Amino acid sequence: MIKNTLSSVILGWALICAILLLPQSLQAEVPAIKPWFKQAVLLKSYQQSYDWLTPWEKREIRTQTGMALVVRLPVSENTESAGTVDKQVLHLLTTAEMVADATLLEVTRKDIRQPFQAKLVLMDYAANLALLNIEDSNFWDGLNPIDWSPVKSKSKADDENVYSLNIKSVQEWEVESGTIQLMAVGHRGVSDAWLALLKLSGVSKSGQGFPLLQDNETVGIILEAGKGEAKAIPTQMLLEFLAHAGSGSYKSLAHRGFSWSRLPQRSTADFFQIPPELPGIWINRVLPYGTGSDVLQRGDYLTKIGKWPLSHDGKIKHPEWGLSLFDLLFLDQLKVGDSLELELIRDGKALVLQTRVSA
Repeated sequence: MIKNTLSSVILGWALICAILLLPQSLQAEVPAIKPWFKQAVLLKSYQQSYDWLTPWEKREIRTQTGMALVVRLPVSENTESAGTVDKQVLHLLTTAEMVADATLLEVTRKDIRQPFQAKLVLMDYAANLALLNIEDSNFWDGLNPIDWSPVKSKSKADDENVYSLNIKSVQEWEVESGTIQLMAVGHRGVSDAWLALLKLSGVSKSGQGFPLLQDNETVGIILEAGKGEAKAIPTQMLLEFLAHAGSGSYKSLAHRGFSWSRLPQRSTADFFQIPPELPGIWINRVLPYGTGSDVLQRGDYLTKIGKWPLSHDGKIKHPEWGLSLFDLLFLDQLKVGDSLELELIRDGKALVLQTRVSA
């Protein structure tokens, strides 16, 4: 009797311990910090812009601190060395705002206190991305390029948390966690371009150029962080940037070449002979560049982009992110040079126009 009671007590405690420990065992491990000592470096920029009120003079020098990530530009199979990393194709990736108007760029490795001087190779201010190089070959010794992975929506990720770095000092590096709020579309006024953008919550101690991690894989780069939230560029856009940067003919990332709005009023629909009940968007301005700029006209009523029908508020059903603004198609569905059909109403007639995805 006593033996059976004791066995039941022991079994009960074992079950309770298992239940308490189960959530911890199911939670994904926090990414290790040590590998980043060879994949990320500290960046300090000294920036001095012109004063537009007195354009013959410059403003005072200001400094910014952030990070740059070690990346490898795509190379052909003929020039790729088996099992080795060619220093000549390694570069540093950071944000354009970190290096714009810079008179000096200093890069510091965690294991080398002496800073190295970096040079700007390529900058896409519209996409807020920049590529740097360091001529001193000693800098690249032991550094490894990042292996990028596509960012996943919450429903498809193993762990709902995402992670980035918190750099307290040159020697003190930590990991902080947060979550993805949504995949949004952000506007870059410098080029009137609308590009995919990750909005994060909980990530506030990172900074420009810091890596974004999901399921222990690198899925983006932080643009800005603070007050419990952050914004990041997803991997898919970074790979597009790096692919074209290596080709030597880079212009910008793919984006739309027009501005649009809902039909403002019934009289507008009548004037342009647009069925008001038909879902779509009204083209109110055509840009000199970007997808569709070569075939669209002001007053066109765009109803379909490729195989994706448009709603009255410009949304489509994205295969990964669900109901989103159609600009999200340029994240992973439409690439520069792809052929594309645009269905629209012009002067009361239904048309199908052929164009190519462009920057």
